[in-house]
Amino acid sequence: MLKNKETKFHSVALHLILVLLLGLFIPLVTGMVITLEHERIKLENKLSEFHRETVKTLALDTQDALLSFSPEEVRNIAGSLLKDERIVSIEVFSKLFDVYLLRVSKATSDHQFNSESLRKNIVKDGENLGYVQVKVDKGWITPRIKVFHNHLIILFSSMFLSTLLLVIPVIYYKILKPLKRLTKQADILSKGELGIVCDWQGKDELSMLGKTLDDMRSKLNTHFNIVKEMAVTDELTGLPNRHGLYAGIEKIMHLSRRYNRPLSIAIFDIDFFKTVNDTYGHGVGDEVLKIFSQFVCRRIRKADIFARIGGEEFVLVMSDTPIESAELLLNEIREAVSEKLFPHGGKITVSAGVTDYSGEEQLDQLLEGADIALYKAKKNGRNQVVAEPSI
Repeated sequence: MLKNKETKFHSVALHLILVLLLGLFIPLVTGMVITLEHERIKLENKLSEFHRETVKTLALDTQDALLSFSPEEVRNIAGSLLKDERIVSIEVFSKLFDVYLLRVSKATSDHQFNSESLRKNIVKDGENLGYVQVKVDKGWITPRIKVFHNHLIILFSSMFLSTLLLVIPVIYYKILKPLKRLTKQADILSKGELGIVCDWQGKDELSMLGKTLDDMRSKLNTHFNIVKEMAVTDELTGLPNRHGLYAGIEKIMHLSRRYNRPLSIAIFDIDFFKTVNDTYGHGVGDEVLKIFSQFVCRRIRKADIFARIGGEEFVLVMSDTPIESAELLLNEIREAVSEKLFPHGGKITVSAGVTDYSGEEQLDQLLEGADIALYKAKKNGRNQVVAEPSI
């Protein structure tokens, strides 16, 4: 189950990181593409504007040269224009003389240009003097776009990395770390370890969820302890019941066996208790049982276990007590009980059987030995203690 939870956690983390990367990457790439396209259009418009202005200027400057047929003047004008890297070739044609005054190009057999041509006729006083034609290099845009593209990549990469450096710690501390803690908390709860507190201080949604889980754990722990206590406690007397006796005596028997310490176990039985119930009712009988339980508890040690295992049967487990000392204590309790007045206005007596633990017997064998001794006490006339040492 833990492995599945870890897989789910890692899946959540991976999805968050993927969403984060896509959420940052897609807008940045889209922005870069749009910006790059905008720059390309801007450069194309700039080149087109330059192209038109160059043709217009060349037409104006060569008009007189066409009328007077001055190739040298045209070459001077064109020479200054050809210095611009955007211009590939210039043609100036005189229709009056049906000849080219100028025809120059930067293109060679080894170097061809992706050029675009623009021609303008030169007309004066209604007469067509000829035309000028200028070719510009459309490839002039390419290296500038490339440089701009590289700058954009550096810029947007810096933005992307800066955003990641800011966002990832926030996601880790605000989402992934609390999720990991919630996973651990859920795992602890799934194992039934309800006593482990998980303190949440934040006010965000995950912290509130963690607080809710811990509140549930606290309530479950309280109810579990109540149920657990009820499971091992006699409802009437508040003493341990048979389950409570078994849960507590195992440890005492282990310590007795390990450190070779004496251990005695006795079974009490209230004599003729059925007569009390039949004569005075079960309500009075219950009061007799409760008072008897309290009476015995005041005369034994806190380390001893006093449990109710049946209607009027009780077990007393006495650690570090040899059977002789246990027999003396039981007789003192028996005599004190026989002198006490109970709610029905009369007195009661008790019989008890006691045995000791040699370190070899099982719990059922010990209880059986004490029960045999109790049976002898009843058979011998009740209101007495019989000791049956283990063999």
